[in-house]
Amino acid sequence: MKSLKVLIVDDAKFICELVTKIVSDAFPEATVKAAFNGEEAQVLLTSGAFDIILCDWEMPKMSGLEVLKWTRAQPRYKTVPFVMVTSRGEREYVLKAIHAGVNDYLGKPFSKEQLIQKINKVLHKQKAPDVIQQAKAAKMLAEEQQENVPPSRSVLKPKGMAYLRVGDQVYKCAIKDMSLKDVLVVVKNEGEFPQVLDQAVIDIEQLSGDSVARVNGFIQMVEAADVHINSAFINIRITLVDDDPDKMAHLSKYIASVR
Repeated sequence: MKSLKVLIVDDAKFICELVTKIVSDAFPEATVKAAFNGEEAQVLLTSGAFDIILCDWEMPKMSGLEVLKWTRAQPRYKTVPFVMVTSRGEREYVLKAIHAGVNDYLGKPFSKEQLIQKINKVLHKQKAPDVIQQAKAAKMLAEEQQENVPPSRSVLKPKGMAYLRVGDQVYKCAIKDMSLKDVLVVVKNEGEFPQVLDQAVIDIEQLSGDSVARVNGFIQMVEAADVHINSAFINIRITLVDDDPDKMAHLSKYIASVR
C-alpha cells in the first residue's frame, strides 16, 4: 500500500491527530491529509485523488452526510471507500448513510485495532455502493417516516444525567459540573472504569428532552469520590475537543438550564 492516500475529515483536531498517527503507524508509506470541515474536504478532494475517506458526521458548514453525497456525485469518487467515523450510531443515521452510499461505519470511541481493521476491510472489498442495500435503506427510512417513528436513542430523563462511552463500555453518570471546556461526572464504582487519556463520547439530553448534545473528548482525570480504597463512586473529568458551534450551543443551553 505504498501509494495509499487517506483523507481524514473531522472538526475535532484531537481526533484528526489521533487518526493520522494510527494510519501513519499502520501504513508508513501512506500519505495522510486532514480537513477540519466539509468545505476543506471538498477542496482537497477536488485538487487531489484519495484512496479512502474517513469522515465524521457532525461538523460545521457541511455534515458528513453532505460530504458523502457530494463525494458520490463526483465521477472519480463513486467507488472510493468512504467510512463514516462518528458517535452517531442511531438507526436513522445508519440508514441515511447507507442510502447515500457509505461503505462502512465506525463508531466513536474506537480503538487503534478497530480503525486499522476497518480500513483493511473496505480497501480489500473496494467496490461501488450496493444499490440493493441503498434501496432497502431508502424503503426503511420512508416506512419510519410514515409511521412517525422517532430515531432510536438513549432516553436520559433524570436531571443532570448522561451516558459516557469509552471503548466498548457505557457508563451511566451524574453530571457534577460542566463548562464548554470540560465535564465532571461521577459513576458508580463497579470495579471497571476508564483510564486517563482514553477517547470518550458523552451524551447529554437537554432538560426539555428535544435534543441530545453528543460531544467528543478524552479522559483527563479519574479519582475516588471518597478518600477510601473502597470508594463507592468515581469522579471522572472529560476534556472536550469539539469545535462545532451547534454542539457548543447545545452545551450552553444545558449549562444555563442547570445553574
